[in-house]
Amino acid sequence: MALKDVEKDLHQKESEFAKREHDTTVYNVWQSKEDGVQKKQGKWQHIKDEMFGTRLKAVIIGSVVTIFAIVVVIVSAIFVQHQKGFFSQERVSFVVTAPQTIDSNTLTEIFFTYNNDNRAYLDNAQIIVQFGDYFVPEEGQENFKRVSDDQGIITIGKINGGEEKTAALAGHFTGPVNAVDDVAGILRYVPERTNTRYEVQARATTEITSSPLSIDMNAPSEIVSGNLVDIGVVIKNSSNDALSNIKLIFKSPQTFTFQSASPSATNNNVWLIDNIAPHSETKIVIRGVLTAPADTVQMFHTEVGSQEVDSEYIVYATGKYTPYMKGSPINIQQIIMNDDDGVAYAGDRLQYEVTFINNSDMPLRDAIASVHFEEVVLDFVDLQLYNGGDYDPKNKKITWKASDVPGLKILNPKDVIKVRFAVNVLKELPVESQDDYNFSVTTVAAIDSDDIPSELRENKTILSNAFTIPVGAKVIFDSYAQYKEGNVPVKVGEKTVYTITLTVDNINNDLGNTVVSAPLPTYVSFEGGDDVTFNERANEVVWDIGDIVHGAGVTSDRVETTFDVGIVPSVDQIDTMPVIVKNHILTAMDKFVGSQIKEAREEIITRVEGQGYKDGLVIP
Repeated sequence: MALKDVEKDLHQKESEFAKREHDTTVYNVWQSKEDGVQKKQGKWQHIKDEMFGTRLKAVIIGSVVTIFAIVVVIVSAIFVQHQKGFFSQERVSFVVTAPQTIDSNTLTEIFFTYNNDNRAYLDNAQIIVQFGDYFVPEEGQENFKRVSDDQGIITIGKINGGEEKTAALAGHFTGPVNAVDDVAGILRYVPERTNTRYEVQARATTEITSSPLSIDMNAPSEIVSGNLVDIGVVIKNSSNDALSNIKLIFKSPQTFTFQSASPSATNNNVWLIDNIAPHSETKIVIRGVLTAPADTVQMFHTEVGSQEVDSEYIVYATGKYTPYMKGSPINIQQIIMNDDDGVAYAGDRLQYEVTFINNSDMPLRDAIASVHFEEVVLDFVDLQLYNGGDYDPKNKKITWKASDVPGLKILNPKDVIKVRFAVNVLKELPVESQDDYNFSVTTVAAIDSDDIPSELRENKTILSNAFTIPVGAKVIFDSYAQYKEGNVPVKVGEKTVYTITLTVDNINNDLGNTVVSAPLPTYVSFEGGDDVTFNERANEVVWDIGDIVHGAGVTSDRVETTFDVGIVPSVDQIDTMPVIVKNHILTAMDKFVGSQIKEAREEIITRVEGQGYKDGLVIP
């Protein structure tokens, strides 16, 4: 083939050269192009195939998930719908029913109605009952258990589907008139096929409209600071039945200082009254001094109820007294000049000074000053008036006029006058029964003048000043020795035993923390005693008495104890009078005064009268 033909044939696609076998290399232009296209087309086709497969797989999985979710939703909806039909909390109702009004202490019933409008039953059902201050449930009721002062449980158990029942709780509303009380209930239960506890609450309100007992408090509506005031508390029984075991509680402000009461309180500010007859009343008068700033209102509160043995206190009625503190044109002050601790004791001589000051802006003419004694523990035999005046024994009152104290003729603004007197406390206090105790010495100083405004003069309490000093406990502590066994007179080297007797008479106040300490000399041995303890290292006998009520030794038996001591005299005690008990001391807390007292007895020696003792000497 000519070169020209060869060249022509080479440029043709179907040339003979192109048909010849040869290696496929990059130099094979046609083959390389075709292979490249095929490779690209193969890769793209592979990618398309993979994408198609993945998409198909995703569609299939998504379809499955969607179908599953739809099935779950449908099943859940069916389950929820089924459960709603089986149990719904909204289908459980609970109502508490109680009387809207009631008389105090009237037996009544509280009703707890529950309704289960479900197909499911309710298990472990119970009603938690919460009663207020005035509802008291009856004891011993079926299925009811009281768990605290203000709570109890009614046990129900199982409440069937579609069931409605009522539980009743009997009790009393005991409280003052117009008192309002709530009784609340909480229904708790566990629905069938669940472990979840549900609850629903309800309550009812009751007002107490009447009470068999009522309280009236009678006292001045206006008081001047420092004045003595009598507060009358009247307890009325308006029922047809006698009421017993009545308890009155009197609560006063801190500005009130209690002086006395008639009848006396049973315990501090509490009175126990055995019986009040039908349609009758009992009156208690409480006396004290009110010391508070002018233009203030003070609050007193009383309540009366029933206090049965071993039962709770039930309130029937309450009362309030709210005096208004008013200023006075006269300032009156009283002091005891020779008083160091604010306590008077039997046999003391009290020296008083009374000061009157005109605080008004106008003079007071022809004023009359006076002091009235309120208590019965004073001895007026040695009464001494340092500024003249007159004592009226019938009314127990000292009066001074201008003829005695010239300053009373015209008491100008800011003028000050003083009067003095002295009086003794009885040595023998008038204790005749258990009601005679906690004495005080009370003096009421007053002044009057026609120039004092009439509205003030009409209320006598605002023109006076009460001053009280308590009488401390009178305690008689005594001791003595009696021969028991051994030698009389005592002999050197031989033991003689004595019985020591300690006695305590407590006349007028209750004592607490009473202790007697009796040290023994080292040469004296403790031989025993029932009510005492012995400190061997200190060689001291201790008698821990504790409380001693007033009247011990007068209206009741005295307090006493005995113990034995022994002595073996030595040669250095020849011609002596050996001591067998050293100085011994009684200490106690005076509960009325609130301070400690101390009584001491001198040492006891070996003298034993009537036993052949010779001059009190130890014989060798």
